[in-house]
Amino acid sequence: MTFHTLIASDIDGTLIPEEHTVVPEVVFERVKTAWERGYLFVAASGRQYPSLRALFAPVADKMAFVIENGGGIYFQDKLVYSNSFERSTAMDIARYVQAQPDCEFLADGEGDSYAIPKTQTFVHQLEDVQKLGVQYIRDFEEFPERVMKIAVWCPKGTAQYEEPFRRTWGHCSRVAVSGATWIDFSVSDKGTGLRAACELFGIPQEKTIAFGDNWNDESMLDFVACPYIMTTANPVLRQKYARTCASVPEELKKILEKN
Repeated sequence: MTFHTLIASDIDGTLIPEEHTVVPEVVFERVKTAWERGYLFVAASGRQYPSLRALFAPVADKMAFVIENGGGIYFQDKLVYSNSFERSTAMDIARYVQAQPDCEFLADGEGDSYAIPKTQTFVHQLEDVQKLGVQYIRDFEEFPERVMKIAVWCPKGTAQYEEPFRRTWGHCSRVAVSGATWIDFSVSDKGTGLRAACELFGIPQEKTIAFGDNWNDESMLDFVACPYIMTTANPVLRQKYARTCASVPEELKKILEKN
Protein backbone atom coordinates (compact mmCIF):
# COMPACT_ATOMS: atom_id res chain seq x y z
CA MET A 1 0.00 0.00 0.00
CA THR A 2 1.35 3.41 -0.95
CA PHE A 3 0.18 6.74 0.44
CA HIS A 4 0.35 10.25 -1.01
CA THR A 5 -0.63 12.23 2.11
CA LEU A 6 -0.35 11.82 5.89
CA ILE A 7 -3.13 13.10 8.16
CA ALA A 8 -2.32 13.00 11.86
CA SER A 9 -4.57 13.80 14.79
CA ASP A 10 -4.05 14.07 18.50
CA ILE A 11 -6.69 12.13 20.45
CA ASP A 12 -7.62 13.57 23.85
CA GLY A 13 -9.02 17.08 23.54
CA THR A 14 -8.78 16.98 19.74
CA LEU A 15 -10.46 13.94 18.21
CA ILE A 16 -12.16 13.10 21.52
CA PRO A 17 -13.42 16.03 23.61
CA GLU A 18 -12.02 16.31 27.14
CA GLU A 19 -13.74 13.97 29.60
CA HIS A 20 -15.05 11.77 26.77
CA THR A 21 -13.74 8.23 26.35
CA VAL A 22 -14.78 6.97 22.90
CA VAL A 23 -13.98 7.92 19.32
CA PRO A 24 -17.05 9.21 17.44
CA GLU A 25 -18.37 6.59 15.02
CA VAL A 26 -18.10 8.99 12.11
CA VAL A 27 -14.31 8.99 12.50
CA PHE A 28 -14.17 5.32 11.52
CA GLU A 29 -15.89 6.14 8.23
CA ARG A 30 -13.41 8.95 7.60
CA VAL A 31 -10.45 6.63 8.27
CA LYS A 32 -11.83 4.01 5.85
CA THR A 33 -12.33 6.65 3.16
CA ALA A 34 -8.84 8.03 3.74
CA TRP A 35 -7.30 4.56 3.34
CA GLU A 36 -9.21 3.92 0.11
CA ARG A 37 -8.05 7.24 -1.34
CA GLY A 38 -4.36 6.93 -0.46
CA TYR A 39 -4.26 9.00 2.72
CA LEU A 40 -2.53 7.52 5.77
CA PHE A 41 -4.46 8.47 8.89
CA VAL A 42 -2.25 8.56 11.99
CA ALA A 43 -3.41 8.66 15.60
CA ALA A 44 -0.67 10.66 17.35
CA SER A 45 -0.94 10.44 21.10
CA GLY A 46 0.82 10.18 24.42
CA ARG A 47 -1.18 7.00 25.03
CA GLN A 48 0.17 3.45 24.89
CA TYR A 49 -0.55 1.25 21.88
CA PRO A 50 -3.10 -1.18 23.41
CA SER A 51 -5.23 1.77 24.54
CA LEU A 52 -5.12 3.39 21.10
CA ARG A 53 -5.78 0.18 19.18
CA ALA A 54 -8.83 -0.50 21.35
CA LEU A 55 -10.18 2.99 20.61
CA PHE A 56 -9.87 2.43 16.86
CA ALA A 57 -10.64 -1.30 16.80
CA PRO A 58 -12.94 -1.21 13.72
CA VAL A 59 -10.25 0.47 11.57
CA ALA A 60 -6.99 -0.28 13.41
CA ASP A 61 -5.47 -2.09 10.41
CA LYS A 62 -6.23 0.84 8.10
CA MET A 63 -4.15 3.45 9.90
CA ALA A 64 -0.92 3.99 11.81
CA PHE A 65 -0.28 4.89 15.46
CA VAL A 66 2.38 7.29 16.73
CA ILE A 67 2.42 6.31 20.40
CA GLU A 68 3.99 7.71 23.57
CA ASN A 69 4.44 11.22 22.10
CA GLY A 70 6.59 9.93 19.26
CA GLY A 71 8.35 7.15 21.17
CA GLY A 72 7.09 4.47 18.79
CA ILE A 73 5.11 3.78 15.63
CA TYR A 74 2.79 0.83 15.11
CA PHE A 75 1.40 -0.22 11.73
CA GLN A 76 -0.88 -3.24 11.27
CA ASP A 77 -0.06 -4.47 14.77
CA LYS A 78 3.73 -4.29 14.34
CA LEU A 79 6.15 -1.92 16.08
CA VAL A 80 8.00 -0.41 13.10
CA TYR A 81 9.89 2.35 14.94
CA SER A 82 10.90 3.04 18.53
CA ASN A 83 12.99 5.47 20.56
CA SER A 84 13.41 5.22 24.33
CA PHE A 85 15.19 6.69 27.36
CA GLU A 86 18.37 5.33 28.86
CA ARG A 87 17.04 3.19 31.72
CA SER A 88 19.00 5.10 34.35
CA THR A 89 17.60 8.43 33.14
CA ALA A 90 14.04 7.12 33.16
CA MET A 91 14.50 5.78 36.68
CA ASP A 92 15.94 9.09 37.91
CA ILE A 93 12.96 11.01 36.53
CA ALA A 94 10.50 8.56 38.03
CA ARG A 95 12.18 8.73 41.45
CA TYR A 96 12.08 12.53 41.30
CA VAL A 97 8.38 12.56 40.41
CA GLN A 98 7.54 10.02 43.08
CA ALA A 99 9.08 12.33 45.68
CA GLN A 100 6.89 15.28 44.68
CA PRO A 101 3.75 15.94 46.74
CA ASP A 102 0.53 15.18 44.86
CA CYS A 103 2.31 13.67 41.83
CA GLU A 104 2.40 10.10 40.55
CA PHE A 105 4.23 8.56 37.58
CA LEU A 106 3.39 6.08 34.85
CA ALA A 107 6.36 4.64 32.94
CA ASP A 108 5.38 3.46 29.46
CA GLY A 109 7.42 0.67 27.92
CA GLU A 110 6.95 -1.08 24.59
CA GLY A 111 3.44 -2.36 25.26
CA ASP A 112 3.17 -2.28 29.04
CA SER A 113 3.00 0.53 31.58
CA TYR A 114 4.41 0.50 35.10
CA ALA A 115 3.52 2.42 38.24
CA ILE A 116 4.16 2.47 41.99
CA PRO A 117 0.84 4.04 43.04
CA LYS A 118 0.74 6.11 46.21
CA THR A 119 -3.06 6.30 46.30
CA GLN A 120 -6.08 4.31 45.24
CA THR A 121 -7.26 7.46 43.47
CA PHE A 122 -4.39 7.08 40.99
CA VAL A 123 -5.28 3.43 40.42
CA HIS A 124 -8.86 4.54 39.67
CA GLN A 125 -7.54 7.17 37.26
CA LEU A 126 -5.47 4.60 35.38
CA GLU A 127 -7.93 1.72 35.30
CA ASP A 128 -11.36 3.31 35.24
CA VAL A 129 -10.78 6.72 33.65
CA GLN A 130 -7.85 6.12 31.27
CA LYS A 131 -8.63 2.38 30.93
CA LEU A 132 -4.96 1.47 30.74
CA GLY A 133 -3.25 -1.85 31.23
CA VAL A 134 -0.75 -1.30 34.05
CA GLN A 135 1.73 -3.45 35.93
CA TYR A 136 2.03 -2.31 39.54
CA ILE A 137 5.56 -2.74 40.83
CA ARG A 138 6.76 -2.55 44.41
CA ASP A 139 10.04 -0.67 43.95
CA PHE A 140 12.41 0.69 41.34
CA GLU A 141 14.34 -2.57 41.08
CA GLU A 142 11.43 -3.81 38.98
CA PHE A 143 11.60 -0.85 36.60
CA PRO A 144 11.36 -1.83 32.89
CA GLU A 145 14.44 -1.93 30.66
CA ARG A 146 13.00 0.29 27.91
CA VAL A 147 10.83 3.33 28.63
CA MET A 148 9.45 5.52 25.84
CA LYS A 149 7.67 8.01 28.09
CA ILE A 150 7.02 8.92 31.69
CA ALA A 151 3.59 10.45 32.24
CA VAL A 152 3.07 12.42 35.44
CA TRP A 153 -0.38 12.75 36.97
CA CYS A 154 -0.90 16.05 38.80
CA PRO A 155 -4.46 15.91 40.19
CA LYS A 156 -4.28 19.51 41.43
CA GLY A 157 -3.26 20.76 37.98
CA THR A 158 -0.03 21.14 36.04
CA ALA A 159 0.66 24.86 36.52
CA GLN A 160 2.90 24.61 39.58
CA TYR A 161 4.94 21.71 38.21
CA GLU A 162 5.54 22.48 34.52
CA GLU A 163 8.36 25.00 34.92
CA PRO A 164 10.23 23.21 37.76
CA PHE A 165 10.04 19.93 35.82
CA ARG A 166 11.37 21.57 32.68
CA ARG A 167 14.11 23.42 34.58
CA THR A 168 15.26 20.23 36.30
CA TRP A 169 14.97 17.73 33.46
CA GLY A 170 14.91 19.76 30.25
CA HIS A 171 18.57 18.95 29.59
CA CYS A 172 17.79 15.25 29.02
CA SER A 173 14.07 15.08 28.31
CA ARG A 174 11.30 16.83 26.47
CA VAL A 175 8.75 18.07 29.00
CA ALA A 176 5.25 18.99 27.81
CA VAL A 177 1.79 19.49 29.28
CA SER A 178 -0.51 16.91 27.67
CA GLY A 179 -3.77 17.59 29.49
CA ALA A 180 -5.34 19.38 32.43
CA THR A 181 -3.67 17.03 34.93
CA TRP A 182 -0.87 15.39 32.92
CA ILE A 183 2.73 16.29 32.09
CA ASP A 184 4.83 14.06 29.83
CA PHE A 185 8.57 13.39 29.89
CA SER A 186 9.84 11.84 26.65
CA VAL A 187 12.99 11.44 24.61
CA SER A 188 10.97 11.97 21.43
CA ASP A 189 8.06 14.21 20.51
CA LYS A 190 5.18 13.98 18.07
CA GLY A 191 7.13 15.97 15.50
CA THR A 192 10.00 13.49 15.41
CA GLY A 193 7.44 10.68 15.36
CA LEU A 194 5.73 12.12 12.28
CA ARG A 195 9.10 12.71 10.60
CA ALA A 196 9.91 9.02 11.14
CA ALA A 197 6.48 8.05 9.79
CA CYS A 198 7.04 10.10 6.64
CA GLU A 199 10.36 8.34 6.09
CA LEU A 200 8.88 4.90 6.72
CA PHE A 201 5.95 5.38 4.33
CA GLY A 202 7.66 7.57 1.72
CA ILE A 203 5.40 10.58 2.24
CA PRO A 204 6.92 14.03 1.59
CA GLN A 205 6.69 16.61 4.37
CA GLU A 206 4.78 18.98 2.09
CA LYS A 207 1.95 16.41 1.99
CA THR A 208 1.29 16.34 5.72
CA ILE A 209 -1.66 17.58 7.80
CA ALA A 210 -2.16 17.52 11.57
CA PHE A 211 -4.71 18.44 14.23
CA GLY A 212 -3.79 19.27 17.84
CA ASP A 213 -4.89 21.16 20.92
CA ASN A 214 -2.10 21.13 23.51
CA TRP A 215 1.57 21.87 24.06
CA ASN A 216 2.63 18.28 23.41
CA ASP A 217 1.14 18.73 19.91
CA GLU A 218 3.27 21.79 19.15
CA SER A 219 6.18 19.88 17.58
CA MET A 220 3.76 17.96 15.36
CA LEU A 221 1.97 21.11 14.24
CA ASP A 222 5.30 22.80 13.56
CA PHE A 223 6.48 19.85 11.44
CA VAL A 224 3.52 19.41 9.12
CA ALA A 225 2.79 21.54 6.08
CA CYS A 226 -0.85 22.09 7.07
CA PRO A 227 -1.41 22.42 10.85
CA TYR A 228 -4.84 22.87 12.47
CA ILE A 229 -5.23 24.07 16.06
CA MET A 230 -8.46 23.31 17.89
CA THR A 231 -10.65 26.25 18.84
CA THR A 232 -10.59 24.96 22.44
CA ALA A 233 -6.79 25.17 22.68
CA ASN A 234 -4.84 27.45 25.00
CA PRO A 235 -5.11 30.99 23.54
CA VAL A 236 -1.32 31.44 23.53
CA LEU A 237 -0.86 28.25 21.51
CA ARG A 238 -3.81 29.08 19.27
CA GLN A 239 -2.18 32.34 18.19
CA LYS A 240 0.67 30.42 16.55
CA TYR A 241 -1.43 28.82 13.82
CA ALA A 242 -3.62 30.33 11.12
CA ARG A 243 -5.98 27.38 10.69
CA THR A 244 -8.45 26.58 13.47
CA CYS A 245 -10.73 23.58 13.79
CA ALA A 246 -13.87 23.03 15.82
CA SER A 247 -14.52 19.45 14.65
CA VAL A 248 -11.90 17.07 13.27
CA PRO A 249 -14.47 14.77 11.59
CA GLU A 250 -15.99 17.73 9.73
CA GLU A 251 -12.59 19.02 8.62
CA LEU A 252 -11.57 15.52 7.52
CA LYS A 253 -14.69 15.36 5.37
CA LYS A 254 -13.70 18.60 3.62
CA ILE A 255 -10.13 17.39 3.05
CA LEU A 256 -11.22 14.02 1.66
CA GLU A 257 -13.82 15.59 -0.63
CA LYS A 258 -11.06 17.48 -2.43
CA ASN A 259 -9.79 14.22 -3.93
